Amino acid sequence: MSLYIRLSDTDLCFARYEASAPSDFQYTSFHLAPQASLTLNLRSAMQQVALLHEGFDRVEVLAAVPVTPVPLADFQEEDAAAFYRFCFEPEGNPRVFYDTVPSVNAVFLFALPESVCHALEETFGEGNVRYTASLTPVVQTFATKGLGVADPRRIFVYVHDDRAEIAVLEAGRLLIQNSFTVQSLTDVSYYTFNMARHLAIDVSATPVFVAGPSLLREPVVSEFRQYAAKVFPILPAADFNRHVVATTDGVPYDLVCALLRRRV
Repeated sequence: MSLYIRLSDTDLCFARYEASAPSDFQYTSFHLAPQASLTLNLRSAMQQVALLHEGFDRVEVLAAVPVTPVPLADFQEEDAAAFYRFCFEPEGNPRVFYDTVPSVNAVFLFALPESVCHALEETFGEGNVRYTASLTPVVQTFATKGLGVADPRRIFVYVHDDRAEIAVLEAGRLLIQNSFTVQSLTDVSYYTFNMARHLAIDVSATPVFVAGPSLLREPVVSEFRQYAAKVFPILPAADFNRHVVATTDGVPYDLVCALLRRRV
């Protein structure tokens, strides 16, 4: 049995899922107490979340943290930590991970504080926990969308929490990816179309896809349509054939992609 944990600054999302038994899917979320450490929050969740009382063979942690992409051909595993620290200059000594994303010929580097990893492994068992960046399954899914159009470039925007994740793909190649803290619709528009301008993208012809919870996604779609001709919302229920994971209220888009990416 597999347990999936989505870790963000504000919430822990828990899901039990096996592809062989989709009807047994369970999902719940736990709001983090900001004044408490992750260890204390995990202890509280273990006491309050019935889902966590079951036994699990494997724990998949989906970390909603920034990533930096590296071309797959240039990646050397021994350089991952140094490269990450050069790009982000993090505080302390975080544990650096990498995800291989062959669908866009890239590797995503990301990190978590050592204290966070220790708390998770202390709770669920060191050998059972595997870490993935939440953006990895999202970009893997993006790589399958909008193929075969006249302009091989596509702009993707994933809005969640207080961030906008923006990726520009050209056929099977990742041209650029970045994460921005946003407070308003104008912030999302500014970062998206400024990136398009720097890449000399004609937004009257290039499709723009927007993913995220509907309360964030739909206002962004309406805002973007003031500036771009081809703006499309990404609807998980339609994309994943109304799978129970994709139709369950509250499941973040990145977690949907992580659970169902093999079905895309």
